[in-house]
Amino acid sequence: MIIRILIQVTVMCFIGWLLCDIDPSEKYSWISGIWHGLFLPVNFVRSLIFDDVLYQAARHTTAYSVFYWIFGVISIVSFFFGNGRRE
Repeated sequence: MIIRILIQVTVMCFIGWLLCDIDPSEKYSWISGIWHGLFLPVNFVRSLIFDDVLYQAARHTTAYSVFYWIFGVISIVSFFFGNGRRE
């Protein structure tokens, strides 16, 4: 179980680095809030490991914040409870 979680987190961190690296100088809108919210757990773990990684954009719109938190919560809940198996 723990090995599966570690492998999943490692793979997701790599995918987050490839697809969702946040540029601190760019201003992001609502569509980016959806994308960054989906990668919230991954980018948060990456920000704990590396100093130059952001898990939320510094410059963003209000719509970005709304969609970021909506999809961030969905992402976190699905990470922990999205196994799909009934035991």
